[in-house]
Amino acid sequence: MILCVISRWLRPYIHWVLPQCREVRRALIAARKELDPHIERHQRVKAEALARGEESPFDDAIEWFGQGGSALPPADYQIALTLAAIHTTTDLFSQTMIDIATFPEMFVILREEIVHVLSVQGLKKSALADLKIMDSFLKETQRMKPILIGWRRRALEDVSLSNGTTVKKGTKIVVTATHMWSEENYANAKTFDPYRFLPKYSGKEQMPYLVNTSPNHLGFGHGTHACPGRFFASNEVKIALCHLLLKYDWKLVDGNRPEAVAFGMAYITNPDAKLLIRRREEELDFSTLEH
Repeated sequence: MILCVISRWLRPYIHWVLPQCREVRRALIAARKELDPHIERHQRVKAEALARGEESPFDDAIEWFGQGGSALPPADYQIALTLAAIHTTTDLFSQTMIDIATFPEMFVILREEIVHVLSVQGLKKSALADLKIMDSFLKETQRMKPILIGWRRRALEDVSLSNGTTVKKGTKIVVTATHMWSEENYANAKTFDPYRFLPKYSGKEQMPYLVNTSPNHLGFGHGTHACPGRFFASNEVKIALCHLLLKYDWKLVDGNRPEAVAFGMAYITNPDAKLLIRRREEELDFSTLEH
């Protein structure tokens, strides 16, 4: 983001002296050292399989990047994927904790759902999908505070809009997510409603799950370039929430809700946010659940 506000012609030179860029380079070198042994083992096992006349035993990101013919080290791609995945999931999780603390009555409701579902089904994907109140809560959190409020795109062909405007091929545009706060798309759009996406309240026969995208909910994007990791992220956040809700209580400090921060096109959970957290006796022991 710092480089984005610097003149383009200066960027190839200025990054060598910026402290933040130096730190990024040091972190990249350290990450490569951690990943390189795994990459080497991956390549060795693949080479041994090919030597035996077998197909590669791998169907993963490392393999896909290799098929792309890129000159970049495979570790760099893995680091890029990590950068794309960790902060986005963490942001949704952190904001959800703040939202639960804002509506403390949800502690009991969410815990009852967790105990009811997991005590019967165990810790399985199907069980996580049945945490419907939690799913609706997460989707509403994402609606009210998406991690991005705009996406840059380029028109690949002439596009005629409904108001008569024509976007010419090659034009750079920005698609915003602010319509998720519009009354045209959601009743009481600026009010947080934990139950908004439950069929009983939304009036829809099928529940629009957190992972479902639509033009009216761009938390994970939409269309061809929708987040491919959203299914994993949804399960990851739900498991973490189950763990915290069963084992801990938390509340806002002095009742003050930390507000999200706009940073370029990003809309991030307040990095200075603080919560008061204490241990509690859980109703369900995670370690005993079938998975």
